[in-house]
Amino acid sequence: MNTAHTNKLVAEYLRRLERAAAPLARSKRAELVAEIREHIDDALLEAGAADDVAVRNVLERLGPPEEIVAAAGPTQRRSGRLELAAMIALVIPFLGWVVGVVLVSASRAWTGREKAVGIALVLVPAVLLALSVVSVGASSGPEVSVGTAVETLHEEQDGGGDGGIGSIELLVILGTFLAGPLAAVYLGSRLRRTPEPAELASA
Repeated sequence: MNTAHTNKLVAEYLRRLERAAAPLARSKRAELVAEIREHIDDALLEAGAADDVAVRNVLERLGPPEEIVAAAGPTQRRSGRLELAAMIALVIPFLGWVVGVVLVSASRAWTGREKAVGIALVLVPAVLLALSVVSVGASSGPEVSVGTAVETLHEEQDGGGDGGIGSIELLVILGTFLAGPLAAVYLGSRLRRTPEPAELASA
């Protein structure tokens, strides 16, 4: 019997349970973990053994922690000041986007997929805008500022440029400034949605 390994198996199972139960209220999560811990102890006592085989059998009968959480009832995403600050920061251009992306990445209320979508909504238009500014700056001389480059983009839209490039670049600018609020709305809507058991497993 490897007691150290047995304890490790139980501890890892309970850690998985705590992660899966993250969307639950703190009191309910603690109650669920304590209940499962007690159930494991009672089952091992009843089995009259606490070796690796006995522990694995008990844990297999319990099932995956994610299923236990799903069976405990509907859960809502936990949101707090961090999530609120992230959504507010995302609507503030430039520095706010950077702060918002960092806060979104640090949050545990959104799944990895939701974080990726929210961050992409902000960064993709911003990267396109940066490439447009760099392109205009390079064609206008080495000392052109960002503000001058953006003004040049507007002038192209007003007819100062050639072809339809100005219209495309203006759309990029508008999309960039709308991307932050759009990402905030998207992430906020995901907080209000009840996650599926499969999402709890991958959170």
